[in-house]
Amino acid sequence: MFIDNLDKIIGLVGLVIGIEIIAVVIFTFSILYFKNPVIAGLIGNFSSLTMISGLIAFSIKRA
Repeated sequence: MFIDNLDKIIGLVGLVIGIEIIAVVIFTFSILYFKNPVIAGLIGNFSSLTMISGLIAFSIKRA
């Protein structure tokens, strides 16, 4: 059972890591633009939250 779903697990882990890398890039550009770490942190966390929420909603709708 675990081995059968190993490709899906590896794919989801890669997708989550990719989403977090995108959030870090958004945070970096936000801190360079706004020069305020609080605002940049909120933007980075919000972008990560919305991407993960969209991924969960897509997965639930697809199943």
